[in-house]
Amino acid sequence: MKHMRVVVLSWLLAAVLGSAAVCAGELGIPVELDYRIVQQELTEHVFDGPGESREVFSDATRCNWLVLSEPRVSGLDSGQVRVVSRMQAQTGTPLGSSCRLAKTWHGLVETLQSAHVGPEGSSVVFRVVDSTLLRAEDQQDMFPDFLQSWINDYVHPRLATASVDIEPALQGIREVFDSLVRATPGDSRGAEAGALSSLRLSGVSPRTDSLVVVLSLQVPDAPPDWKPAKERPLNPDELREWDAAWQAWDGFATWMIKTMAITAGPELHAALAETLLEARHDLRAALASDVRGRDPVRELFIKTWSRLAPLLEQTQLAVPGSRALPYASFISAGNALQALDLMAPHLGTQLDQHALRNLARVLIPGVSDYELRYDTAVDPELRELLGLDPEFEDEAPAVSWLDWLIPSAYASLIPPELVKQLSGWVPARKDLDRYLQTVEKLLDAISQEERNKAKVPAEYADVYDALLRATAWQESCWRQYVHHQGEVQTIRSSAGSVGLMQINTHVWRGVYDLDQIFSNVAYNARAGNEILVHYLVDYAIRKNEHEVTDPPDALARATYGMYNGGPGQLSRYRKAGVSSRARAVDQAFWQKYQDIQKEGAAAVKRCLAG
Repeated sequence: MKHMRVVVLSWLLAAVLGSAAVCAGELGIPVELDYRIVQQELTEHVFDGPGESREVFSDATRCNWLVLSEPRVSGLDSGQVRVVSRMQAQTGTPLGSSCRLAKTWHGLVETLQSAHVGPEGSSVVFRVVDSTLLRAEDQQDMFPDFLQSWINDYVHPRLATASVDIEPALQGIREVFDSLVRATPGDSRGAEAGALSSLRLSGVSPRTDSLVVVLSLQVPDAPPDWKPAKERPLNPDELREWDAAWQAWDGFATWMIKTMAITAGPELHAALAETLLEARHDLRAALASDVRGRDPVRELFIKTWSRLAPLLEQTQLAVPGSRALPYASFISAGNALQALDLMAPHLGTQLDQHALRNLARVLIPGVSDYELRYDTAVDPELRELLGLDPEFEDEAPAVSWLDWLIPSAYASLIPPELVKQLSGWVPARKDLDRYLQTVEKLLDAISQEERNKAKVPAEYADVYDALLRATAWQESCWRQYVHHQGEVQTIRSSAGSVGLMQINTHVWRGVYDLDQIFSNVAYNARAGNEILVHYLVDYAIRKNEHEVTDPPDALARATYGMYNGGPGQLSRYRKAGVSSRARAVDQAFWQKYQDIQKEGAAAVKRCLAG
């Protein structure tokens, strides 16, 4: 099986990283290959005739012949590979140009095979252990003994030519590791280069559901006096490197998940979208923390890969066959990176832009730097991946004379003069009532627009309405602008969250226009509203959070937890063991939500007046 051209990606499943075997300095990375890979290769290189057939024997007169077709491959509890093929045969006595007493036989041929590492150390080869002729349901006669001899003499050698070439997967990992060697601090380069050169195919194990191959490499022990490097502040050059590194990581992670989502079914598509949002929330947390000499990009990769690998193991992806082996190599390389990081932190591997680029090119060799770039422009494909409309309304649409006769359900209800009035407004104490009334009109209009779209079920409309207002209070005290150093500026947090709804520019880049997030209070409010509705409807309600706890207001608490910390925080508000900071944030929101229900906009005045 020298080529694997027509294979479905779902047939190449990466093993869960936690199952990577470690023994005496050897790191084993298991890769699961579905048996349809073997079956596909048989149809391409052995059974390559019409209808997946192969004539394995014929005498000179074609009086006696044997044809096999339609191979089906599976695994057995005994640790063997089972291949069952249809058989047609003819036997007779050649007499000149004719065939006397010709008789046709048909049935099934079952062969049991063992699997082994090939002699060159980069392929899987098969050896026939046993074979059996099985009668078809309408075949009454017993098979003659010489048919089994034909199977032994002609079928066994043909099947013995099969081999699955694993070298492309090995080469893909080597290229990624080569980038790591170049990025690694000088003292560890020799050790890491040695580990790279030891990478090989070390074992193969047939199981009932998959053929498991193990890629192995030797990992050097840590020096006796090795200790983790102490954290220290980064110097200006290191800070610039960190900025370049996290942007390269974000560009790679976004590209990776978008690429895998192209052929994903609805369930996997949603899981990939959630993984992307979680990865970006991880990035936000890293940017808000003091990196102090750590390598947060490596940590970000490990977290995201830990979420992604089980998705690829448990869910089928269909891609063109020519890309199946690159997918297997890509997944194996990711598994190797994570396992190596866990086993040998003393090597000090660093994931820089070059390593991420090479990893991407294991998956798609021709991917360009442009596709992997960090870009803040709105990306309709990214919005669609997240389950949002491809286009986001950034301005109030023009009103036509027909709208007076037939009001559109989606026509903007935000008066342009209202947006103009709020632009740049930092209210003085004497103007608080008027300011709050103006912001409330903006939120009222957005809420009404959302009700017109009817995405939020009617029974939860009041929950949604209070959720919108309480979130704006929690995030910014209903402010888009503040005075800073004598100037009016858009309010912004140290973690990159902006404006009235504190839209985080790192989490939501490519989803919203970042210039508009800063400058347009209505756009900012609409963006925050869309995020809330997405989490409320597509997560909290869809996952039946309202059935876990009795009050429907629990939906608001669950939704805000995700708004604050990502999809993984759906149940944060009701779970023990969360951080004291997260607990305080959730309690503060819950109090604001209840105050909004009781007092409305007047409750927010306490925040502004204080």
